[in-house]
Amino acid sequence: MKDSLDAVVKRVGRLGHYTKPEKIEGAIKLDSNENFALDRGFVAGVAAEAASQVDLREYPLDQLEDLYSRLAKYAHVNEKCVAAGSGSDQIIELLLSTLGGRRATVFVPTFSYFINRCELHGIKVDQVPLLHDFTLDKKAFLKSAKKSDLVYLCSPNNPTGNQLDRETVIDIIDSLEGKLFLVDEAYVDFADYSMSNDATKRNNIIVLRTLSKAFGLAGARVGYMVANEKFVRMFRSNIQSPYPISTLSLAIASGVLARAHHVRQTIRAIREDRDRVFARLSKLDGIKTFQSDANFLFIEAGRNYRAICTALRRNGIVVKMLGNIAGHRGCMRVTIGTRDMNEKFLQCLEGLL
Repeated sequence: MKDSLDAVVKRVGRLGHYTKPEKIEGAIKLDSNENFALDRGFVAGVAAEAASQVDLREYPLDQLEDLYSRLAKYAHVNEKCVAAGSGSDQIIELLLSTLGGRRATVFVPTFSYFINRCELHGIKVDQVPLLHDFTLDKKAFLKSAKKSDLVYLCSPNNPTGNQLDRETVIDIIDSLEGKLFLVDEAYVDFADYSMSNDATKRNNIIVLRTLSKAFGLAGARVGYMVANEKFVRMFRSNIQSPYPISTLSLAIASGVLARAHHVRQTIRAIREDRDRVFARLSKLDGIKTFQSDANFLFIEAGRNYRAICTALRRNGIVVKMLGNIAGHRGCMRVTIGTRDMNEKFLQCLEGLL
């Protein structure tokens, strides 16, 4: 028994894992795709109101139903087609541990957490490279997916930022009716379309969404999924834990969703500034910036990578440094923050290149 346990511990210890970013006091934080454009006072006000209304001595009972109602209204689906979790990460974990099967197909580069968790659960992951412009090699992807139990589509994709072509996604799903599709839409609030409505009408699509990005609640840990009514009923009763989200987080999430019109205004501002930042960066020699449907930009810096790293560090600006990835040299992912944060990032690069 001891040898068997040792072997398990060694196997798990060798697996890839998510590394949390370093907290740097006073830095301009553009590395984790949080929504700093949503005013801190707005979120703090909602949180204070929520804290004054809840009784933390009690288990959350009707609060979860209230959240389902508000999520459904925001996502334009029936509330019976929505389930929530402690971040979409927790929902991914539950789905992999119960429905993951033996083999999954993903395209790469993509959200590394999903690949890491598949490996933890002993699910073989076939990784199909995206084309050089980050579009999907449909033929290669279908060939792999036909052999898999689970297909993962991150759209808009992290870290590249692009949303997959809708017709392509529908065509792939139609071609593989017997496969389970997880469509990760963590950044869909900044994009042009969602698969949520499609998921409610089919038996093989689960859409994953979150309040961590557009709604500025990364610290509250609230995610949700959209699927057909039958599957959601099973997930809520048989897979998800009875109290997956704290009473306070539930109240905060419902409070922010009740003010979704304000969040939508911020989303529009982020999209506008994303386009402005992209236009400025596109004029710089020595780097290539990719169009994005998310709240971040993917940049290939090539031979200027180290110099940019040094300049950003000197100016107290933190971005996600990726290095060489998918045939692209010296890459980084940069969050669209407040206009002032974005301007400081732009001035840093413009002063260097």
